[in-house]
Amino acid sequence: MANVLVLAAALSLSAGCGAKSISVGSVPFPAEKPVFVDETGNETAILPGPPEPVRLVFLDSPWCPQCREAWEALGAAAGKFPPGSVRVVRILFDRERIYERGGTRETPPLHPAPAPGTTAGKPGAAPLEVTTLWALPGPFRKQFRVTQTPVLFLLDRSGKVTKRWTGYSPSLADSLAEEVRRRTDSPPAAEK
Repeated sequence: MANVLVLAAALSLSAGCGAKSISVGSVPFPAEKPVFVDETGNETAILPGPPEPVRLVFLDSPWCPQCREAWEALGAAAGKFPPGSVRVVRILFDRERIYERGGTRETPPLHPAPAPGTTAGKPGAAPLEVTTLWALPGPFRKQFRVTQTPVLFLLDRSGKVTKRWTGYSPSLADSLAEEVRRRTDSPPAAEK
């Protein structure tokens, strides 16, 4: 019996150590230490506090083809969001991990992603309010278990993750629009 208690104690202690998963029901931000750089160049551990009732947090990598498709799905869904209901927070991982014979290194991506609301760098009408933060690769990786992009999190006003999408699928735009409609309890803009 004593061995079982020792094992249970060891498992509970180790569960509190290391990186945390950003899962439905969690409140990941503020993080324990700064994990982002904001648009002014300051390190921060928190997401901006929006007046909108819903935040979509988009983990994005410039070298990821599915990220580009997820941006397009987000743009398509935006036309169905009730006006003023959603703020998008783009967390950009702007370093690629290069694996070489002597080890690994991080480097800026070869093909940076176009800015939100643009097509291949050409200006366009941004349908959503987008705030971009840059992930600090080391600190973000130490605090959170995120192994791939794109990942989208739907957060309520309190910062609680209420829905998570990983990767891209053709139904992503409809799923985003439906979840935002449910959270805001309003009919989509196209139905008004």
